[in-house]
Amino acid sequence: MDIVFILMFFVLLAVIYIIYRRQREEIAVLREKFSDVSQNIPAIVEGAVSKTFQSSAGVLESLFASALTKNSEVIKGAFATSLKELGIQEDLGKLSEASADLKALTSDLKSMFQVKQSRARFGEIQLETLLKDIFPPNRIMFQKNIGAGTPDACILVEDGKFLCVDSKFPLENFRRYSEADGEAEKRHHWNSFIKDLRKHVEDIRNRYVGRENTLDFAIMFVPSDTIFYHVISEEPELVVEASKSGVILSSPSVLPAYLSLISARIRAQEISRRAEEIQRKLGEMERYIENLENDLETLYKHIGNASKKASDVKTSFSNLKSYYSAICRFEGVEE
Repeated sequence: MDIVFILMFFVLLAVIYIIYRRQREEIAVLREKFSDVSQNIPAIVEGAVSKTFQSSAGVLESLFASALTKNSEVIKGAFATSLKELGIQEDLGKLSEASADLKALTSDLKSMFQVKQSRARFGEIQLETLLKDIFPPNRIMFQKNIGAGTPDACILVEDGKFLCVDSKFPLENFRRYSEADGEAEKRHHWNSFIKDLRKHVEDIRNRYVGRENTLDFAIMFVPSDTIFYHVISEEPELVVEASKSGVILSSPSVLPAYLSLISARIRAQEISRRAEEIQRKLGEMERYIENLENDLETLYKHIGNASKKASDVKTSFSNLKSYYSAICRFEGVEE
């Protein structure tokens, strides 16, 4: 029995060993397969995800296209309904009509500025508006003949002295200069424009500067800031020469500054005249006070004399009364 038990024990050990060996081999094989699988997992997952994404993207794209088509129709209908309900569609129609009217108005203005008289009137209206905003009515006159000519506006600065302001709108050659393509053509029209400008400056200087009833300078008003800034940037020496000759160039944005200086000068002169008048009145008052003081001193003297005379009269009266009383007493004794 002991031998059989021992044999069975060894057989069991052998079986266990064989099973253990097989399990180790299977585990080693499984480890190799697991290692291969773990190394290939990223590629497998990436492929699976890529296929899934492509498939999902196709499905989503078709769904989105279908939904977008349906929704765009719904949105278009809702937008059209909203425009109609809010009256925006009518407003857009009116805006389109207004835009067409604005284009027509712009065309009309362009045509108007091509007429010299219309341009001149436009400049005069601008000038009148600027002057009326700064000066009182009694200081400005329009189209006043001053002997040598009739400027667009005159400002009464001093007694009998006017500052003349004349509006000039030299647009033709400037427009040709702006529309010209070639450099030579632009230079030609620019020179013609500067020539026109110099002629205007000379006319204003000869007519309105240093006359008997004008100041020693005048203002040339150019009713376009664009033209004015082109002149001062391209031909600054012309502006300097004009100023030295007594003609100051200005534009709608520059003229108010000049006019404010003139207005300040007028106010300073008025204050000076009022100060002189006050000083004259004070001098007259001083003389009046001196005369009054002399009269008071004379009055005091007269009052003093009268007081002395009154005292003398009182003394005389008292003496006379005493004398009378004495006489009366003397007469009583005689009786």
